[in-house]
Amino acid sequence: MIATAAMAFAACKSGDKPPRPANEPAGDPNTPVRGGHIKLPSNEPRFTNPLLETRFDVANGLIFEGLVGVDAKLEPVGRLAESWTLSDDGKTLTFKLRSGAVWQDGQKVTAQDVAFTFDAVKNTTAATVWKGYMTPVVKLETPDDATVIATYAQAYAPAVMTWTMPILPKHIYGKGDLATSTGNTEPVGSGPFRLARWEPGKRMLLEANDKWWYGRPNLDSIELIFGINDGAMLDALRHGQIDWAPIKDVSDWVNVAQAGDFRGDYEQSDVLESRIRLIAWNTQRAPLDDKRVRQALTLALDRRRVIDDVLLGQAQSLSAPFFPTMFGADPSIAPWPFDLAKAKAILDQVTPLKDGKRFTINMIAIESQRGAVSDASLGIFRHDLESLGIDLKLTLLPARDYFDRVAKHDFDADYFGWLPDIPDPDPYALLHSSQIAAGPNYAGFTNAEVDKLLDQARGATSRDARRQLYAKIHAIVAEELPYTPLYAPLGHYAWSRRLRGVNPRDLGPQVLFPGVARWWAVQRPAPRGTP
Repeated sequence: MIATAAMAFAACKSGDKPPRPANEPAGDPNTPVRGGHIKLPSNEPRFTNPLLETRFDVANGLIFEGLVGVDAKLEPVGRLAESWTLSDDGKTLTFKLRSGAVWQDGQKVTAQDVAFTFDAVKNTTAATVWKGYMTPVVKLETPDDATVIATYAQAYAPAVMTWTMPILPKHIYGKGDLATSTGNTEPVGSGPFRLARWEPGKRMLLEANDKWWYGRPNLDSIELIFGINDGAMLDALRHGQIDWAPIKDVSDWVNVAQAGDFRGDYEQSDVLESRIRLIAWNTQRAPLDDKRVRQALTLALDRRRVIDDVLLGQAQSLSAPFFPTMFGADPSIAPWPFDLAKAKAILDQVTPLKDGKRFTINMIAIESQRGAVSDASLGIFRHDLESLGIDLKLTLLPARDYFDRVAKHDFDADYFGWLPDIPDPDPYALLHSSQIAAGPNYAGFTNAEVDKLLDQARGATSRDARRQLYAKIHAIVAEELPYTPLYAPLGHYAWSRRLRGVNPRDLGPQVLFPGVARWWAVQRPAPRGTP
């Protein structure tokens, strides 16, 4: 595989023109070319089955696709479905499949594959993020091979976006238990790339799918490299181990990636993403059940200093748990300021000092969150809370223990990050009381008016109506503060100048269309003196 990759870029042509500088690829940078091999970092999937894979990886997003995709503006776009219609009452969603869509083994994609995927999600006992999104569908019909009709008990605003759920071929994954399917390691999808080789623990080779309905990708192959730590991404890029990299260390971004020599060799971009960092307060436990305490704690957390000094300005402040990349948040509602004097005045009324102490906050976080940013951020928070007589204690937990504690609401505070499964701003999962026992309402927040507004927003048939309802929710939540929003971090990316057509968000959790399939690579010139 390595030899194949090297050969792909070794070819060169002689000519009369003088050689280009060593760091400048050959070819017109604005004209896509066919061919080439690139290397990308990725988590290694447990399954090449996107219904069961619960951690983001690059492979599944390139091998499989849903009825619907999303474009660079996070708007829905047809993939396996060429069109869809939603009834006036918002309860019936009808898809028409593409006539030219086939699986990578040549069999035609049909409505029966969609029905199989839907049933598999509903019936599997294995963990899947898609079950909750399919629950509102009360009936799925396939009157012919090209038509899928989903019926909902009531209007469901995120309905179209839920069908970004990847579709599986029934003839591959429908033979027995989904969790033990041979497709989980030998996938057959309909996306732009297919699996050619998998070296567990090391790498995966994907090759262009000549049968893709949108047309063959420009690249011949993509090599996914496993096991590169976040802090090693920049070095891996500079040493040619990968051609594109997320730069997770903000000091690397500011101090290395902005240097002239780096910018001469690599393209780069910083983008606001659909990620937010929050603290959930256990609203079912005293004294955090009093909103005045939560307000005082929010006033005492110097979030602006974290953004400026720890993240070096590479984040956006928030006033509620809404993604800044999507509609929903009311921009007129400002984040709570940092004001220790006001926080002290509130706490003196609610929880007066006793022997110089007020109370202890036992905060939990998943151990993978440990790093320079979290250490520095929580150090700032701990210092200011101590000045108010509050002791902040952090416990880092393995994933299994962390989620067990979260499910039992066995904590005072939870320091966590939040990503959307689908590109929709609905904060139902974090705020609706029905999600306390069975979902991620980590704060245990209960508010009848918010529940009502969330239900109305899910049933609204227009974006404007949803936006107005979310603005009302925003106002209540910004006052009640079951969560203290910390910030939305910027994403930082760099890639080789021989890669063209790149949108850095093409490889995010919401796989963009056409995305990587329309990247291209220009060949490097042969070193001077090469015959």
